Amino acid sequence: MTRPTELAEYNFRNAQGSFTRGILNVGNDRNAGDTFAGLQYIAEGLVNLAVGLRATYILHEEVNRKLGPRKP
Repeated sequence: MTRPTELAEYNFRNAQGSFTRGILNVGNDRNAGDTFAGLQYIAEGLVNLAVGLRATYILHEEVNRKLGPRKP
């Protein structure tokens, strides 16, 4: 089963690719190019955020595994 952070990274990477294609296909419309470029940077940041969040969850699971079962 895909984890939510993996799915988020997948979706953000798809968005990033779409914005990159938009930049390449914009032609001479500078405003549209700037908009696509801005959206591409946002998508790139979201990819980085998803990767970092997933790494945090992995470390959290490792710490919990090392701590063992907790008593109530």
